[in-house]
Amino acid sequence: MMRLFIALPLEKTVEDRLEGIIDSLAQKGGSVKWVKPRNIHLTLRFLGDTDERLVGRIKTEIDAVAAAHGPVKTAISRLGAFPNLNRPRVIWVGIEERLEDLRKMARDMELRARTLRFEKESRAFKAHLTLGRIRNPQGLDELTDYMKDYALAEIPVVLDRIVLFKSTLTPQGPIYDRLHEAALSAK
Repeated sequence: MMRLFIALPLEKTVEDRLEGIIDSLAQKGGSVKWVKPRNIHLTLRFLGDTDERLVGRIKTEIDAVAAAHGPVKTAISRLGAFPNLNRPRVIWVGIEERLEDLRKMARDMELRARTLRFEKESRAFKAHLTLGRIRNPQGLDELTDYMKDYALAEIPVVLDRIVLFKSTLTPQGPIYDRLHEAALSAK
């Protein structure tokens, strides 16, 4: 079994900008497990523990979705938390432009995952990039106050490929390996 997910990776320049945001947030304290910038991505579909024999078919489905969608030029323009800033569990940055294009891509990926007998995704797609996960809800006041007033300068993003990632969980954090990559190529 392999732990898999399908995502849109970021350019190195975007990862570098997100690293700066994480650094400024991390200075405000709180018990947060911050994501390594190279591991930040826009998840289209989490697959979870998957039989290795399905990988070939998953790659075929990714290729089909990539051929049906073109690159998405958008921007990271929001900073927030799930479920909200008063009770944060996950800190994220989000995308507001070209959301419908991203939703259609995620919907296509969901339908194709279902043809491979994956369970229906339990949560609606949200175009977000996880920056950190709260370990302990105590002592977050300075961080959440800072986030409420944080003026996020838009970060231009071009999402131009879909990647099948294998996730290996380690005590130092997850290691992501790219098993397959397909360029978003529809005109």
